Amino acid sequence: MKDRLRFRQVHLDFHTGEQVTGIGAKFNPEEFAKTLKDAHVNSVTCFARCHHGMIYYDSKINKERIHPHLVEKDLLKKQIEACHKYDIKVPVYTTVQWDLYTAKKHPEWLVRTPEGSVDGNYFNKDGFYQRICVNTPYMDFLKKHVTELLTELDCDGVFLDIVGDLDCSCVYCMESMEKGGFNPLDENDRRAHYRQVMTNFKKEMSRLIWSLKPGILIFYNGGHVSYKDKLPSKDTYSHYEIESLPSGGWGYMHFPVTCRYARNLGKDYLAHTGKFHTSWGDFHSFKNIEALEYEVFRMLALNSKCLIGDQLEPDGALSKPVYDLIGKVYSRVEEKEPWCKNADHVAEIGVFVPTDEKTRVSASQAAVESLLDQLAYQFDFIDPYMDFSRYRMLIIPERITIDEQTDKKLCGYLKNGGKVLSVFDAIFSGSGVKVIKETLDDYGQPVKGRFVARNGAADYVIPTDLIGKELYKTEYVMYAKGMETVATDGKALVKAYEPIFNRSFRHFSSHAQAPSSHIEAYDAVVINRSKNAIYFSHPIFEIYNKKGPKWIKSMLHDAIKLLLKDNLISHDGPSTLFTGMNVQKDKKRYILHLLHYIPERRCTDFDLIEDVIPLYRIKINLNLPKTIKSITVVPENKPVKFTGKGGKARFTLDELEGHCMLCIEYED
Repeated sequence: MKDRLRFRQVHLDFHTGEQVTGIGAKFNPEEFAKTLKDAHVNSVTCFARCHHGMIYYDSKINKERIHPHLVEKDLLKKQIEACHKYDIKVPVYTTVQWDLYTAKKHPEWLVRTPEGSVDGNYFNKDGFYQRICVNTPYMDFLKKHVTELLTELDCDGVFLDIVGDLDCSCVYCMESMEKGGFNPLDENDRRAHYRQVMTNFKKEMSRLIWSLKPGILIFYNGGHVSYKDKLPSKDTYSHYEIESLPSGGWGYMHFPVTCRYARNLGKDYLAHTGKFHTSWGDFHSFKNIEALEYEVFRMLALNSKCLIGDQLEPDGALSKPVYDLIGKVYSRVEEKEPWCKNADHVAEIGVFVPTDEKTRVSASQAAVESLLDQLAYQFDFIDPYMDFSRYRMLIIPERITIDEQTDKKLCGYLKNGGKVLSVFDAIFSGSGVKVIKETLDDYGQPVKGRFVARNGAADYVIPTDLIGKELYKTEYVMYAKGMETVATDGKALVKAYEPIFNRSFRHFSSHAQAPSSHIEAYDAVVINRSKNAIYFSHPIFEIYNKKGPKWIKSMLHDAIKLLLKDNLISHDGPSTLFTGMNVQKDKKRYILHLLHYIPERRCTDFDLIEDVIPLYRIKINLNLPKTIKSITVVPENKPVKFTGKGGKARFTLDELEGHCMLCIEYED
């Protein structure tokens, strides 16, 4: 159900080693809840059991696991009761695959590699990162533990953490693989087996939870949400949570890429960041408020609810400075909420995601996110099984497998007025090209799409009056060779040119790639006969992700404009201006979010935001499918003068400092 989740949440980590004393000694229920309320928090995830395996309530069935220095035996229960008095929801946290207490007591339940060693750190390391297999009697413990939580505590949800598909060869998995017809010696079979194990685990656990408390919130956290969370376990979640601390290893690209896919899965969702300067467990550190604003306001722009991570100090008292920081951001979120509730995101382009993901964010996804953000397009990441008709245009990046069913679906989409831009190996029957040859290196290996040292297999393109029209009409290097293709049902818009030779020990010149031979090699950009599909032979997104050449952005933009006339939003601001469009259909209004914060690499580990650089006199053009009645800056309620008719509007925004929302009311 939409909008069950609250907008201003905190995830209150409480992983506390059993050697730490005075647990909850300074906990005051009224002060705890009042601190949260004053910080405009309306949901807080509190801990039942942590990664150390310690329990923080008066368990009747697992007394041996209660933290030995827990002063306030009913800590969790009193946290819940105090928060409920202030209408603050309290989902409850418990761990799944990391539990140090269980790992030590039951090493036979640990995930094992094919060689028999423990997956993760061993016990002589400083951590609780040994993984426990749920295909063991550990599942019985988890069921009893969760049953107690739901029957003894008035929790508003269950957050089950560290739930991931693994490669396990423990004795229990070896036995079930043999029974299920999986080959324990084959990695693909082992992983397929464990995907089945985790699907069964989620189904069984959700069935138990909802039998005890129908409709309660449930989320299984694996640090990422992607295609694998769609099927077959989608129905075991009540909602999705996108764990994405930019300074904690996820980076600033992960959240928008993940959110643009997760928001199409038919469930409500929220996003995590942290108050920490770095990541979870970074005690007594503070994120720059400018960064926290950007991270939270970007959640709103992408139609997500907001969550800020914190870690409760062992004595159980919330840090006043931390909640002063959180409160400064969440007070602004509360003011903005009326224009965020019950909204749907708006997208004009759908971009295919890899369904055989190997990383959280692929090189292509990162580049697409960066490029389309810079160009102010509104877009989603989608899989081939989603509804194409929702989008005016589709982009198919590199490394996307197009099977027969998807090919047929794409051709039908083109016939119904859709547009497609495909790249490199994403060739389908509507692309209008065929592969004509394949260049090999001196070792007999294909060079297409490879980043060879010193750009040794690069080639060149010359922009034209249609593609790259603002560029010099001379060779531009493409740092990885494309698919060597020729137009078969359309025409070439750009040609590729060979280097004098590919760099090798037999022939090289200067420090990097050889210069152009000026000899045409193949068709680099092709538009099909129907002029509704454009194909780039080079892996342009991977090249941009690695090297960032602006000429690729220019050529891509020209290609999109050939296919997609009158994009929803355009502006004359800098490429660092982020735009996000949502719609509140019940109120007949679009909400345009504008953000201007610039992450910078000021240290070796991650990007920082420390300054807000205002923008002035930004010219904005809108091309919406509804007749525009009025434009207002909200929540300031400042009218904006505009010109234009119907859904077309032109106006100037006098000032943008950080985040601005424009309410665009329309007629049906």
